[in-house]
Amino acid sequence: MSHSTIAGKTWIGLIALSITLVATNTSQAQLGGLFGGGPKIETISTEDLNALLTKQKKAEADAGKAGKEAPPADFVVVDVRTDAEVNVSVIPGAITKAQYEKNLDKYKGRTVIPYCTVGGRSGAYAKQLAGKGVKVINYKGSILKWVEAELPVVTLDGSPTNRVHTHSDRYRIPSKYEQVTQ
Repeated sequence: MSHSTIAGKTWIGLIALSITLVATNTSQAQLGGLFGGGPKIETISTEDLNALLTKQKKAEADAGKAGKEAPPADFVVVDVRTDAEVNVSVIPGAITKAQYEKNLDKYKGRTVIPYCTVGGRSGAYAKQLAGKGVKVINYKGSILKWVEAELPVVTLDGSPTNRVHTHSDRYRIPSKYEQVTQ
């Protein structure tokens, strides 16, 4: 084998390695660093999320009684589950990912608190948002931890419900809720 053939194969190998590295980094970025990369994301507990939502609801009720405009929350809870899941129920006060993304200007400067079923999809979305400079805190336990604490869920129009979409029948929820998987 001549020196030019070896050099040519070496260059081809380096180019292939470079393409592989770029593709890998791009894939990691698109996955929001799901498999370890990307920014470290802070999490919020069920107790702390419930306290935030309760405090905001009280501030809104007090403002309404006083005939004043309710103060805007400095956070927004975003349900990142599928349409089939959110159409069953959401955490009170939450909006859908589609609603959030359609009104980014409305929520600019607020801390985004995403959730899903157990926290995987919301964690990936949190990393994606953090990569864009958005302040974000993942609700890692997500709706399963919420109902484990026997907290209320509502339909998208705000009506109380006991139905919870759990994404899979491998999850168990308290008997006071109706489990939906389809």
